[in-house]
Amino acid sequence: MPTESQTQMREAQSGQGWLTPQNIWFGSLFALATIVFIKPLAVVVRGSFSADQYSQMLVIPPLSAALIYLEQKSIFVQVSFARLAAVFFAVFIAVFAGLSFLKGSMDPSIYISLSILLFSGCCIAAFWFSYGRKAVWAGLFPLGFLVLMTPVPDAWRQRVIVFLQYGSAVVTDWFFSAANIPFSRDGVIIVLPSVTIEIAQECSGIRSSVILFIAGLVLGHLFLRKIQSKIILMLLLVPLTIIKNAFRIFSLSTLGMYVNPSFLSGRLHHQGGIVFFAVAFVGLWAIVWTLQKLEGPPASVKTATQS
Repeated sequence: MPTESQTQMREAQSGQGWLTPQNIWFGSLFALATIVFIKPLAVVVRGSFSADQYSQMLVIPPLSAALIYLEQKSIFVQVSFARLAAVFFAVFIAVFAGLSFLKGSMDPSIYISLSILLFSGCCIAAFWFSYGRKAVWAGLFPLGFLVLMTPVPDAWRQRVIVFLQYGSAVVTDWFFSAANIPFSRDGVIIVLPSVTIEIAQECSGIRSSVILFIAGLVLGHLFLRKIQSKIILMLLLVPLTIIKNAFRIFSLSTLGMYVNPSFLSGRLHHQGGIVFFAVAFVGLWAIVWTLQKLEGPPASVKTATQS
């Protein structure tokens, strides 16, 4: 049960609407952080429309805000200012200022990654200062989710792409074997009776893989209770991503050989990623549903049923 002081705090905040001291401070600190980090933010936002490594920038912040809004009754039960958070906010900005001096001698992708990571840290520190430790703890997932805004440096991203390329090639190999279609494979090059295909870096599915991973995190948070179930879901996302990409390569290749060669270079090849992503998303829902069933009903439901 809430205490009398907590009830009075809620009534005072509801009377003020959105213009509470906490919201004003958070909005001010967020605006300050945006101004300080405006250059790397502009690079990432502009690149999010064309560069795979920045695509999550358009997805993560709105999702984080939506999750906080959905869970506001549990997050903002008791709010208070936390002065210690202001120290972290200042430190993050100071580190960014030092980073700017070293910008010329750094890999640009590393500079952007560290800058966005520091920006997400400033956002979390601003929330912590404005609403207090208990609010941060209650909203740990949507706040920590902001860290995923950080683009992966080019060297790391290249390793992920190579992994997806070769993983997709191996699973595509399995699809052709199961379909009894003659072929030979040399690395990421697959030779079929009437066509030779190469699983290029552009075909690795890195963008859709990132979005599928983000969707898995959100669905796991919303629909799974146990940490073990969430870990299993995250582990299954890797093979699901590879299977989705391999199925796309297998489908386009088969259609190109037996239906019409234009499938290998037509709209389905260049713009049909959403179709195969939808198939993978159905698989993701099936995994979440299965894990939810394995968890069983919540303890409160079991107790109510037994009584």
